[in-house]
Amino acid sequence: MIVVSENLKGLIEQTSLVPLTALDEFSITLTLSKDIVRLDVPNGQEVVYGTTVPKECIKEEVLTDALIFSPRQAVLACSKELVKMPKGYMGLLQTKGSLARLFVSVHCSDGQVEPGFEGRVTFEICNMGNATVKILNGAPIAQMFIFKTSSNKSAYDGKYCHSQKPTISYQDKNEE
Repeated sequence: MIVVSENLKGLIEQTSLVPLTALDEFSITLTLSKDIVRLDVPNGQEVVYGTTVPKECIKEEVLTDALIFSPRQAVLACSKELVKMPKGYMGLLQTKGSLARLFVSVHCSDGQVEPGFEGRVTFEICNMGNATVKILNGAPIAQMFIFKTSSNKSAYDGKYCHSQKPTISYQDKNEE
């Protein structure tokens, strides 16, 4: 069951899921934070799935005004909002329609927020179009739909929990 309207507002008020200002009629609006990560892998070098990405390939940036990226470029960014997903609920991310119509996607395929997750949601923003796109800091870029789960026993407490910045695949938190 998808949680909407006054039920969504009540859930936010009861659990502090997100700031109430993020509430929309049918979803929660998530905005672009100023922290981003770019993968800068030299030509000929490869990143091996399942292993730690070499530090020299990770370029952390703090945006001063906006995210500007060229066609076929991708970055990791995160939500400005802290999300505290309660047990018994799960979030599914969708790109805001106006941004999607510029051929920009907020997530490649990792678009879920598990019960028990707390932190800023990492976005995999991809420009799949043929135009350079500029997204201002704080712009609404994603909407999160909240679903009631069939059980409220499990809670996510994995390596991405309590994230404050974009998280990269297989990055060892002990190295930071």
